[in-house]
Parts: sequence; C-alpha cells; structure tokens
Amino acid sequence: MHLPQLRDRQVQAFKHVMESGTVTGAAQRMFTAQPGVTRLLKQLEHDVGFVLFERVRGRLIPTPEARLFYREVARVWSGMEHLRDTARRIREREVGGLRISAMPLLGATFIPDVLADFAVEHGDAQLELSTYRSAQVIDEVVTQRCDLGFAIVAEGDDRVHSETFRLESLCVVPQGDPLAARDVIEWQDFHERTLICFEAHDPLRLTLDRHFARADVQPRQRFVVSLALQAARLVRRGVGIAVLDPISAQAFGNEGLVFRPLAYPLGEDFALLTPRDQPRSRLTQDFIALFREHMETLAPVSP
Repeated sequence: MHLPQLRDRQVQAFKHVMESGTVTGAAQRMFTAQPGVTRLLKQLEHDVGFVLFERVRGRLIPTPEARLFYREVARVWSGMEHLRDTARRIREREVGGLRISAMPLLGATFIPDVLADFAVEHGDAQLELSTYRSAQVIDEVVTQRCDLGFAIVAEGDDRVHSETFRLESLCVVPQGDPLAARDVIEWQDFHERTLICFEAHDPLRLTLDRHFARADVQPRQRFVVSLALQAARLVRRGVGIAVLDPISAQAFGNEGLVFRPLAYPLGEDFALLTPRDQPRSRLTQDFIALFREHMETLAPVSP
C-alpha cells in the first residue's frame, strides 16, 4: 500500500492557504514567493493522491477531501505546537515535577521555605514534599520514589549520591538572661544552670553529656523533651536554657529568645541524597542550588 510522503513545508503551505483563503496570504505567512507556495501545493496533491483545491473565478476553493484533510492537519499541528511549547518550557525550566523526601527537622519548616522561593521561579512545576524518618528517606531515594532526599546517614551508602551539610548548634536563652550578654557560650556557662534536654537517646543529648563530663560541668537537667518546639517554649517561659539546631532557632524567631553560638563546634551532619543511577533533572539541580543558598543564611539570630 502506498503511503503519502508528507513534508512539513508542504503541509504548512496547505494549512496557511486553508486559513488565509489565498496563495498570497499563505506566501506572506511563510515569508516566501507565491510560486513557491503553488509548487508546494502541487507536490502535496501528488503525494496524497487527491485534488485539494479547485479554481473558481480566480479563487481557490477547497475540495471536500481538502476540508477533511485540513481537520486532521489542524489537530496534528496543534499537537506539534504543544510539543514545541513544552520543549521550550522545559528548556526554560518552567515545567516538570520535583519529588522531595525529608527528615522532620528539615521537612517541617526549612524545606517549605526553600520550596516557596523555588516556586516563584518555576511557576508551572509540580512540587511534592514528604516527611519521613531518615531510614525511610534513604529507602525513598534508593527506590527512586523521589528525586532527592534529606536524611541523617550513619555511614556511606553506595546506593546513593550524597552531599554532607552540617548544622552548628546554638544556645537559646530567655531575653534578660545574663548569658544573653555573652558573644559566645562556654561549657562552664552551663554549670548548675537548668538545661532543657532532649531524650536520652538523642544524638545531640549524648554529645552534650560527653562534653559536660570532660569539662566537669554539671547542669541541672530538670526538663526532658522530645521536640525543639517544646524546648523553645520552655525557654521562652524562663524556666531554663537549651541547645538547638539553627533551623529550629530560625523557625522560632527572636520574640522572647536570644540565640548565641557555642565556643566549641557542636552540631549534627545530614546528607542531601539523590539516586545513584538517575541523572539529576534541571529542576533538581536548581532546587539544590537554592537549598545551598538558604543553608548559607543559617546564622545566630540576635534580638
């Protein structure tokens, strides 16, 4: 069976003649001469095997076959225009999807803030954020159910690409507390102060306990909480001081609280994870770049 050899330029000439009603109009749209359009129409008629136009009193009149053919041309042309527009928007990073999995510390406040800024520059992008414990985040990345994840990773995992970030802890004290006048907080400043602690298995709590033991410092550990929000509220009420990560500190703001850096490095590492066997999309690359910018803004907040 003979299949017509349709060429884009021929179909374009036919479409423009149907829409403008004249060869002259089609030639103007195509930025070419009228004989060129006429030649393209004759070639198309030969290829499709039926007459497209009849000339009546100097005018081109589409045949019934041409009208039927035009309906399909218009439908396909619209689809091609949509594809071209989609390609342009992808090239300009307007469309696509980004799936993120994050541990609660980042997923509750920090990542949503990054996403809000990210959405301004990527108005059509579909954005999805899920919050899991670190072990589940790693599984989400490995199985490629997300494009990138944020988790605490105990050791290297060959199944993912990882980039490590560090969160340097801050001491949070009530406004008016003598420690608020300090530029930095020493270990001795915790001696016999009421310290609002996290649970015994918390990594930050374990690290603090080791430093206190080495420095022969004995804070009064009267309050034990699970969440940074709980610790911050207790500090704001003036019942003690606490050590928090900078993300939580930034989320709580300055009202009633003063944040001071510790004299000695104390923090927690987390990793930005992407699937090892999956190239990073442009959206993923853009988000990671913006995430790095936001991480640089994490600094002690003063009233």
